Amino acid sequence: MQDNQSTSSLSIDIPKVFYSDLTGALMNKCISCECDLLKAGIPYIIEKALKPYKGYTSYSTIFEYAMCMPCADKFKSLISAHSMKNITQYFMQNFDPKNTRRNLSSDGNIDVANWLSRCMVKDTSITELSECQIYGQCNGDQMLLGHFPYMVGGAALDDVIDLLSAETLDDLNRFKNEFVDGPSEFQDLLQSGPKVFL
Repeated sequence: MQDNQSTSSLSIDIPKVFYSDLTGALMNKCISCECDLLKAGIPYIIEKALKPYKGYTSYSTIFEYAMCMPCADKFKSLISAHSMKNITQYFMQNFDPKNTRRNLSSDGNIDVANWLSRCMVKDTSITELSECQIYGQCNGDQMLLGHFPYMVGGAALDDVIDLLSAETLDDLNRFKNEFVDGPSEFQDLLQSGPKVFL
């Protein structure tokens, strides 16, 4: 997955791995407010939970969604101050931003698959993971580059869950039940089998 833009670019076309695996198209609606993300002119995030097979040769999608930044900010406000403090400390102690961009191709082009090849927290290779989540920040049909995109492996996600207060876990479970488990299309994703990554 090679994009023909230099690393000095601020954005690239959204890579196929961040498309909806249910429709095969760009995600175009916020999962919360349902605004049109491709026309709204506001940044949004994409999150996908994956079960990779043999690295990223193929994978199954557990869930996927896009959310506009105003809704993401509202959702973030549900996280308790105690939980936010714990999460911030965890990433300060375990995340080295220099590691996240070391996999750029030698010719200076952007290879997003390399950016997603290792857990940003534990530096574990995708080939060693049975589950992970990938994140991207986009605007329209462009992916914004900087802190995003990145991948977090299951072990790091478990660490973060352990840092959350009971109140925050309840709020996250309500979100999951309302938006992620609820719509039938997510169940359809689970039934659709592996997708080819590259």
